[in-house]
Amino acid sequence: MFDLVFIKLGGSLITDKSKPYTPRIRVINRLALEIKKSLDLGFHLVVSHGSGSFGHTLASKYKTADGIKDKRGIRGLCLVEQDAIAINRIVNKVFLNKGINCLSFVPSSFIFAQAKSLKSIFVEPIIKAVEMGIVPVVFGDVILDDKYGCCIYSGEEVLDNLFSKFKEKGYRVKKVIQCGVTDGVYDEKGKVIKRITPKNFPILRKSIFGSENTDVTGGMLHKVVESLKMAKGGTKVYIMNGKIKDNLYKSITKSNFKTGTEISF
Repeated sequence: MFDLVFIKLGGSLITDKSKPYTPRIRVINRLALEIKKSLDLGFHLVVSHGSGSFGHTLASKYKTADGIKDKRGIRGLCLVEQDAIAINRIVNKVFLNKGINCLSFVPSSFIFAQAKSLKSIFVEPIIKAVEMGIVPVVFGDVILDDKYGCCIYSGEEVLDNLFSKFKEKGYRVKKVIQCGVTDGVYDEKGKVIKRITPKNFPILRKSIFGSENTDVTGGMLHKVVESLKMAKGGTKVYIMNGKIKDNLYKSITKSNFKTGTEISF
């Protein structure tokens, strides 16, 4: 049994969220190279990414996060799904071009929700891919929901569900690295919070804000909440700046994390 590193590439990092349907190709290329260097050293990775200006654009227009209330909602569900897959195709193609053996897994095909919470998940193919040395690539998606018709599952939520299932199977997730466009989680004075724990989170919560651009998944606060869930059991979760060259590579390969925000118990 080997250790795993889970990586989340934020939608704000890989797309320009102020401009609909605008990928940051140079950024995706650089991150892919850093991931490839890590794989060459023997690391086992699972990658999730946000939909950014792809998925959030029509999800906001059709209020997809609120579920399906009429035929217009069904139309929105289908269009948002298409957009989420579109940015995934871009990421997947770049990864393959950089020599990464990867497979995309569409969350709506392996996750089913009940009142916006997990009802069932089928992860065996994803686990098999990791065992074969393949990097599974998942992403923020619109999920069918038994109560509301559909709901939005962010890249963090998808990763959190995979995290739980991998742990059930006996795998150890050593690190979860969340790459965004900030140096970490900022407090009300604009300084990076070095460490967040269940003990200090209630105090810090009021100073953590969401994204300034369109974001139906809740921005930074949501990211911290999901990270606290994943930190149970000794996993170290980091929120760091993916815009800085080799920041992701160093975060994966080094035993000590020097910059950003650590979220742990």
